[in-house]
Amino acid sequence: MITYIKAFFISIHCVIIAILTILVSPLDRNGKITHYLSKIFGGVILFIAGVKVKTEGTELLDNNRNYIFISNHASYFDIPVLMKAIPNNVRFIYKDSLTKIPILGWGMYLGGYLPISRENVRDAMKSLKEAAKKVLKGISVVIFPEGTRSYDGKPGEFKRGMFVLADEAKVPLVPVAIIGSEKILPRSRFKINSGTVMVVFNKPVEYKKDKNFLDEIRNTIVKNISER
Repeated sequence: MITYIKAFFISIHCVIIAILTILVSPLDRNGKITHYLSKIFGGVILFIAGVKVKTEGTELLDNNRNYIFISNHASYFDIPVLMKAIPNNVRFIYKDSLTKIPILGWGMYLGGYLPISRENVRDAMKSLKEAAKKVLKGISVVIFPEGTRSYDGKPGEFKRGMFVLADEAKVPLVPVAIIGSEKILPRSRFKINSGTVMVVFNKPVEYKKDKNFLDEIRNTIVKNISER
């Protein structure tokens, strides 16, 4: 019952933030208002769920720079967790079909979040190149290279397609390890638990066109998870 009560209030909160995002979008040319709303969005969701976020490595980031954050993905709660943890003006890549959802989908699209097709490879590549243009204009982006949530909290295989964005934008990449989010909302069942999630940021690294680079990023994230 507690999970459904939390889910109800989270849903109401999501709709309110989406409406506000839609209303301010014509005035929000640099995305700063949406960034502020995303902080409220993430913070309130975590408060309702009873989740605390601890961070390591934020001192390694320049709040005024734009990055591509490369993160493992273990729970739907990874998004509000990163919204709270990342200090930079950041957007997420989402499945393009979500744009069709009234209010919520419209809010994501007008807020500058980045739709991508999972069905059509050509459209997906085009979307990633469009996302790179936003990065070059000063918006940071979060990528979950696994493409889907992990079943056991351990990072899965990183898909190379997402690195089209990195190759186009050529901005520093930040390996991010999210630890403990799979315990908040397990993929195997619908139950929202309270708890603490740790987010570890590594030092930004310059993109390089090397077939082993993706594995280096993944190994860094896996190491951070295993050491805590």
